Amino acid sequence: MCIAIPARVVEVRETGALVERYGERLEVSLLLLEEPVAPGDYLIVQARAFAVEKIAPEDAMEIQRLFDTIIETLPSA
Repeated sequence: MCIAIPARVVEVRETGALVERYGERLEVSLLLLEEPVAPGDYLIVQARAFAVEKIAPEDAMEIQRLFDTIIETLPSA
C-alpha cells in the first residue's frame, strides 16, 4: 500500500513538472497522466517520481489537513 501526499505544481516542463509538498520540491514525470497540468494544480505522486492523478484543490486541502493531524499526533524525536 502506498500513501501519497498531494503536491502542488510549481512549474510545468516538457514531459514533467516541478512540484512542491511540505516545502520539498520534486521533479516528477507527467507521462502517466491523460489530462493537461498547469501551475497551481494538485497531483498525487507515487515513488517521488511519477504523477499518477490530478485532483481537485479542495480534495488536496482535505488530504493535507488529515496528514497534518497525523503528524501532530506523532511523538517528537
